[in-house]
Amino acid sequence: MAFREFTRSDRMSAQILRVVAVAVREEFEYDKELKHVAISDVDVSRDLSIATVYFNTLFPEYQKEALETLKSNAAFIRSIVASKIRAKRVPEIRFVYDASLERGSSLESLISKARDTDPGFEEEE
Repeated sequence: MAFREFTRSDRMSAQILRVVAVAVREEFEYDKELKHVAISDVDVSRDLSIATVYFNTLFPEYQKEALETLKSNAAFIRSIVASKIRAKRVPEIRFVYDASLERGSSLESLISKARDTDPGFEEEE
């Protein structure tokens, strides 16, 4: 059985995920737009120059404001990351809204609608 080796970008993304999640929670705790933001994932490019941080919000109506606030504070968050991790260079941080929760709930509603309209479907116990 072959094990997948973790690459340097995988290790860097795990560290950045932890640091950014704590930084958003602690540094922006009084910011209305970021109060209900959760960092869901981080992808770091192979050359470690760009880190794409995916986030979602508890209330989708704050999505646009949260994205603008995170983008405007990206340099500050990058400085926090630089002070917390050991790396020669800290990647540029870019924020992207993660719409997977909305897609998942819409798919779930489509599936339940299809089950309700299918006369031959029987619920398994």
